[in-house]
Amino acid sequence: MPNFLSTPTRVLCLGLLTAALAGCAGMTGGARPEGAAAASAATSKDSLAQTSWELVRWSQPGGALRDIPHGDNGEPIRLTFLAQGKQYQVNGFSGCNRYTGTYKLERNKLVIDAPATTRMACVPPERAKLEADYLRALRAIDTFTLDSGGAPRHLTFNLRGGDVLEFERRQDPSTP
Repeated sequence: MPNFLSTPTRVLCLGLLTAALAGCAGMTGGARPEGAAAASAATSKDSLAQTSWELVRWSQPGGALRDIPHGDNGEPIRLTFLAQGKQYQVNGFSGCNRYTGTYKLERNKLVIDAPATTRMACVPPERAKLEADYLRALRAIDTFTLDSGGAPRHLTFNLRGGDVLEFERRQDPSTP
């Protein structure tokens, strides 16, 4: 097959393709709301503010349930949404470490930015894997649902890979 592109043109095309792919790899997208309650929550950044959630169920594609052990001190995996002024943060406990990051609810999507974590040792290896998978999951939310718009008690994240994370609301943090 003849080569119709000159060397400089091929280099430019390759560079543009590489830049485009690199941009796509860094994007976290955003979770679309499913259901009336989630759609209502997605209209305001403050909808999830000052709520705290515990991961109670992790279903894998095909229906298998993943074990969700508590941390060494009995602390469950937790996700808290906080808002103060125009700062929207998430924080919690991921199985071994504490984490913090930011969240956005805009254009009807929930986006949780890559959280930063403490660096405590995580043993046994199964719990370390669960923690890493959980933190990755927060950046792979495809859709989310809430059980009601007023005072939701159940939050679900449907991940791009097919996993489903279910949270139950716990005692909310105090308002700053």
